[in-house]
Amino acid sequence: MIMNFLYNDQIMDVLDNDAEDVKTVQKALITIRDHRGSNNVTTIDLKDCGAGYRFLMAVLVLMEGNWLLTGTARLLERPIMPLVYTLRRIGAEIEEDPKGWNIIGKPGLTAYSMVVDCTQSSQYATAIWLISQKLGSPALQTTPAHFPSESYLEITKQVWGNFFLDGVPKVIEADWSSAIFWYSYALINPCNEIMIKGLQYPSIQQDSIIVEWFKRWGVETSITETGLKIVAQNHLNIEPQVLNLNDHLDLAPVLMSLAVLYPFELTITGIQNLEYKESRRGINLVSVLRQFTDIETNIEDQEPSEKYIKVVKRSAPLPASSEFDSFEDHRMVMAFQLFATMSNITIHHAEVVKKSYPGFWDSF
Repeated sequence: MIMNFLYNDQIMDVLDNDAEDVKTVQKALITIRDHRGSNNVTTIDLKDCGAGYRFLMAVLVLMEGNWLLTGTARLLERPIMPLVYTLRRIGAEIEEDPKGWNIIGKPGLTAYSMVVDCTQSSQYATAIWLISQKLGSPALQTTPAHFPSESYLEITKQVWGNFFLDGVPKVIEADWSSAIFWYSYALINPCNEIMIKGLQYPSIQQDSIIVEWFKRWGVETSITETGLKIVAQNHLNIEPQVLNLNDHLDLAPVLMSLAVLYPFELTITGIQNLEYKESRRGINLVSVLRQFTDIETNIEDQEPSEKYIKVVKRSAPLPASSEFDSFEDHRMVMAFQLFATMSNITIHHAEVVKKSYPGFWDSF
């Protein structure tokens, strides 16, 4: 959608069942289009959309006008300074404001080379990649050489290249990181056949690795013309698992809840950036799930050691009912909703799931 706006000056339509993030970005693009060239300050409110916040900061530095980029309090707490530094180095005017960021757009910015630190997020590099053709195709160097969620930059490059070759694709693939809920549901409820529409396999999305993981745990995937059909035939004894989530951070909440419910021992690593998400996911997950089983972790240690969380195999029975806080985080809602397959639950502020999956409750 951003590419089509930048290079074709077109704004794509959205559907009622599109993710709230998609609708938020579309609304922002319409505002940018309608206020380019204005001397008045125009507010671009990205609400809680982290990707839109970073990507549109890069877009706005090229859009003539006086912009205030803002969002929720939690969004403004999320890291963005490495992107700010990179854009400032090529002449972008970006100043911090109590409400967000003041940006004076300059359509003529160019660059021969750029360096961006992606230690905290691959989205900084994606933001630069999206505007690169407008800057004169600078050489982009990322530091360190390998960084968390690096695979998302590879997805960007593929989508970017396909766009310039073929334009906007007729079919946009569905989200593999949301599909993990249904794989987990199938695992907990053997013999329930589930069809997930809109997914492709193989996929450029790294989160499609769940096909391999869940196959080891007894969930079979069949490829059909409309999507994927999944089913688990039996309840297996799952041996202790160690999963590196360096390229799969969004899978952590559901995986941890699944380990508690099934139950099996699960250790997740590669989670050093888990605290930069819509909520402080690592700390919040540990605090909530400890009421059901023992959890070992070093996520609150100050030294830069390899972070991990270990969910010990649950031996105690689940309570008949439980209450959960969503922490205003869509992925936490899906994670905790898994408990509804085995007990009575309440999730406070569960409506935030619409951020990525508006049809979740109807599907459930």
